[in-house]
Amino acid sequence: MICGNIDLACTACRLSEHRSRVVPGGGSCESRIMLIGEAPGKEEDLRGQPFVGRAGKLLDETLLKLGVDRKSVYVGNIVKCRPPKNRRPRADEIETCTSLYLLNEIDAVAPEVICALGQTAAGYFMPVGANLSELVGEESLVIVNGRKIRFFVTYHPAACLYQKKNLAGFRKGLRSALKAAALTSPGRR
Repeated sequence: MICGNIDLACTACRLSEHRSRVVPGGGSCESRIMLIGEAPGKEEDLRGQPFVGRAGKLLDETLLKLGVDRKSVYVGNIVKCRPPKNRRPRADEIETCTSLYLLNEIDAVAPEVICALGQTAAGYFMPVGANLSELVGEESLVIVNGRKIRFFVTYHPAACLYQKKNLAGFRKGLRSALKAAALTSPGRR
């Protein structure tokens, strides 16, 4: 389910020139947690749904191992259109998309916890240095639209596909965020 108002024909930034579809977030609008990545990939762009490619499969498998059904969380991205050649979204694209859509999604879901998947998503909410690994699984507090929200960082699942060494950190960060949202028990692996 899509939460918030998302224009599926948006042309507010240059990313609209290259995409197949706008990719809004999806999942439970009553979720206590939002998982937020960087941008849609190729498969997401074709299907119009977040995290449905290889990285999404890894996310789904990891959630299940932690005792959580993907339908019980809300998953989305900082920007809603795939950047050309899978480049990182530029600052102006991030500013446009978050102000129009992501902040609206966060208001609609009203999560207790946000878990940033990767450096781009983490950097939107707080300053992130070069070493993301120092933040993985650590709790912070962010203020979004005047609301204090518990905040966690983990690796993006796509980073785990290319560097298997990130997988343990990805699981650790996700487990910490889910535990904070009271969605998994500490003993789940």
